[in-house]
Amino acid sequence: MTVAVQSQKNKIQLKSYLLFVGLGLGAGILTRLSDFFPNDDLWGFSSIATLFGFWMLTVTLIIYFSSSNINAAINVLVYLFCMNFSFYLLKYLFGFFNTMFDNEGFQWNLLIMFNIFALVCSAISYVLYFWNKENKLSNFLYALPVSGLAAETIGVSFYLYRNHTFLFQVIFDALSLMILGYWFYQKANNKLVYIATIVVTTLIGYSLVYRPFL
Repeated sequence: MTVAVQSQKNKIQLKSYLLFVGLGLGAGILTRLSDFFPNDDLWGFSSIATLFGFWMLTVTLIIYFSSSNINAAINVLVYLFCMNFSFYLLKYLFGFFNTMFDNEGFQWNLLIMFNIFALVCSAISYVLYFWNKENKLSNFLYALPVSGLAAETIGVSFYLYRNHTFLFQVIFDALSLMILGYWFYQKANNKLVYIATIVVTTLIGYSLVYRPFL
């Protein structure tokens, strides 16, 4: 009986990993195709891949819907690895047909660099999954991805005001911030700690990551 249950769990996990392989490949293709949009118009659709909002939202959702710390770490790793692969493979293939993507071969250096970043994100995902413990630490962990979105929303809003581009990214980040912020607010068992953490870490994140580029 135990063997049968374990076998069933393994099949479910395999299907989960295959799902994130597909999602990762799809995300890489989608964000690469966004390069065909102009990068200096008001909407700035090409910013999807270059900024962090899309990745913060999707990775947070993957963690939330995972079944354990290890499962969250593997799901995120598979998703980001496959995204990186399809993103740079498509650039290489497009380079044969479009001078906009012309390069001197497959960009292994960037693929390796961002796969190392994916490993870091995987480790962070393992830690973030502890928000399911529903203790004081949970309030802090719930606030972290929300703070990241808040910092980017502020930074990109200033950039939009000064340069008249990236409107799409501002809208996407703001909507993601409101939805995720309210969702995690409902789950936090100490609202004060949750809100205070968002305020402090948002200011730190904005000052360190976004303000230097404005």
